Amino acid sequence: MKKIYHAIQELEATNIVTAGVSLRHGGVSRPPYTSLNLAEHVGDDPDAVAANREILFQKTGLTQLRYCRQVHGTDVIDGANLSPAIGTQPPEADALVTTQCKVALGIFTADCVPIFVLDIETPAIGIAHAGWRGTLARIAVNTLARMETLFGTVAANCQIHLGPSIQQCCYTVSTELLTQFTDHFGGTVRSGTNLNLQSANVNQLVEIGVPTAAISVSPFCTACRTDLFYSHRAEDGQTGRMLSFIGLNSKS
Repeated sequence: MKKIYHAIQELEATNIVTAGVSLRHGGVSRPPYTSLNLAEHVGDDPDAVAANREILFQKTGLTQLRYCRQVHGTDVIDGANLSPAIGTQPPEADALVTTQCKVALGIFTADCVPIFVLDIETPAIGIAHAGWRGTLARIAVNTLARMETLFGTVAANCQIHLGPSIQQCCYTVSTELLTQFTDHFGGTVRSGTNLNLQSANVNQLVEIGVPTAAISVSPFCTACRTDLFYSHRAEDGQTGRMLSFIGLNSKS
């Protein structure tokens, strides 16, 4: 049987966390959500989404998942304050943080950048959803700032991974948007008419003190690899969502 999730080895090698991104196959959803869609908000059959989550939980060992209603904003929520109850409406936010063990934080993507954060010293974790709006508004920086406030996290002690997302090769945007990004993050974020969201996020993280060597970037472009991942852009806006998740392992 094919794997149904891609482990983030750069983070899991620490033995501090379990982290990964679901793939698009191995589930029960019908087209255009074929087949392991994990998001409730895209029009898929709710029963299929629930079955897909159970499949992923069985394969990953996840038991508790906390997530939010993503709105392309800058709010960061302490995962300890979220209800685990099924059917509970999650609050609006685009990043989650926690120091709790055995509780996975998750975000849903289909081109946007999932940003995994591990504070090795505390330890503490965070995960952020960074589309172009969130990237421009520095959601990654906000996530680390929230971790500093709540847990005393220091940027220099963090290891960060940018997961599968649309990359420069496929991300053509307007001249106006390119100008906004180059004004904020420098010329490395563009090539011709294409935008590099990964570079924009890396640049802002390095600026606040995260070591360059502590940041890794997935080579997978979701728009190029629709055999593995969902892509909102490549699939004309109607498709499923992957779940990016990170959880602290037990300290015992």
